[in-house]
Amino acid sequence: MPNFTPWYRREEYALMREILDDGDTLPLSFDEWEREAENNKQQGFHIVPVLVSPDEFFEFCKGKHVACNKANCEQFASSRGAASYSLGL
Repeated sequence: MPNFTPWYRREEYALMREILDDGDTLPLSFDEWEREAENNKQQGFHIVPVLVSPDEFFEFCKGKHVACNKANCEQFASSRGAASYSLGL
């Protein structure tokens, strides 16, 4: 199974950094984050981007009573990606 990873839209990146409890550990700019993410893909890591909306992720965390952090965002993206993968999407 592929390695699903959170992927952000340029226009939502600053909001994601703001809502994540550990968002300060993400690169300051979207361009820097995108460079790092693309570099990981080029180094042979088989990753499949899963778009994560800040609003949707925040509501998910609130509803599940879990911390809004990078680890849970990665699990959220992985779950969504695996569900789509199992349906052949």
